[in-house]
Amino acid sequence: MDLFTEYMVRRRKGLREYLMIGAMVIAALFLMWIIFLNIRLLKNFALLLEVGVVYALFYGIGLLSVEYEYSLTNGELDIDKITARKRRMRVITVHSRTFDYFAPLTEPHLSAYNDSAIAHRIDVTDNTGGGVYFAVFFKGSKKMCITFQPSRGMLEDLARTVPKRAYFA
Repeated sequence: MDLFTEYMVRRRKGLREYLMIGAMVIAALFLMWIIFLNIRLLKNFALLLEVGVVYALFYGIGLLSVEYEYSLTNGELDIDKITARKRRMRVITVHSRTFDYFAPLTEPHLSAYNDSAIAHRIDVTDNTGGGVYFAVFFKGSKKMCITFQPSRGMLEDLARTVPKRAYFA
């Protein structure tokens, strides 16, 4: 019997994203002001350029909308990043049998999470902090850590495939 679980997480915007939106709006207003000042030189293209600036603004703001899709198929965890509800990009694929440590991100497990030997960290959470788990594993020769928010069904499926020595959930 195949095990398949899928879960979507929408990343919440933080201060950084709101500052980027503010900077984009200010840049768009500045460009529109420059176009307005040079309307005599641009004549027929002024309206087209202003529409282009507004389109670029909305496109840029849309790119800040990020979702993550977790798919667990027979122990293989695939995580995709979906930008602006259109573009899908594979973040990582890892089999849960390779996990050296899998646990909730809580006080008793922080020493494993903060291990200085971890070369690369991947955060695919929604930025709220609830129900966060982490997995430490080797990909090639690099020790990696992925932080994510699995569903209850995904946790049950992971309990079947993660090695017992590494499962602390």
